[in-house]
Amino acid sequence: MTVTVTYITHSGFLVEWEDCYMLFDYYKGPLPTLAAEKKLLVFVSHSHPDHFSPAILTQFTAQRETEYIISTEAKSAVRRAMREAGLAMDQREICFLPTWADGAFSDGAGDSVQVYALRSTDAGAAFFLEYKGKSLYHAGDLHWWSWPGEPEEENQQMIADYKQELEYLRGRHIHLAFDPLDPRQEGDMCLGMDYLLSIADIDHLFPMHTWEEYDVAQRFLSEAKHLTAKTVFHPLERPGRSWAIEL
Repeated sequence: MTVTVTYITHSGFLVEWEDCYMLFDYYKGPLPTLAAEKKLLVFVSHSHPDHFSPAILTQFTAQRETEYIISTEAKSAVRRAMREAGLAMDQREICFLPTWADGAFSDGAGDSVQVYALRSTDAGAAFFLEYKGKSLYHAGDLHWWSWPGEPEEENQQMIADYKQELEYLRGRHIHLAFDPLDPRQEGDMCLGMDYLLSIADIDHLFPMHTWEEYDVAQRFLSEAKHLTAKTVFHPLERPGRSWAIEL
């Protein structure tokens, strides 16, 4: 099957399948034209303003069937946004998914979308999806957040928490993966993504959370220890870039 992946900005991606769209962590930027007959599944990993915009609750629903899968961490932000828009909660199809829980959703054409929420090392959740025999991972802010200048004890605890959470992905075949590559981490920037590659079998890997510093991809390519020919790494170049991918 062929899917189309479009980079929106930051950690925002649109994945188009034959029967639905999946939109992850959208907070700004133009979207491609969406076919009105396809259902839209909107994922929100957490409420940080670079991952969630209240506009998602109003800008899609008049045109198509839309369902929201949102980390419970963002429940207060969503409720507030709905009140400010003059909407009742039952006017939107929203599932607040707790971490370490799974849910079954529909693509609108009869096929199931299975979603599991991992616990983030920062806020909210990461999402692991299984759909039509394929799997997708969007990390949100689940990441190896070690920082230069921070106490060593705190950094080591962060690393341990990250590795423990990623045990859920160990040995899995992931067809599409979206994972942070944050230049603010300086020398530790590549460690989280490289660790993900060491435990999972990934076909297509997209960096995100790069703060639009697109040269980080070349640094990752030069430093990664576990990136092999079996994984296609997709550097980001500009918002709006799309890839047609055969899975």
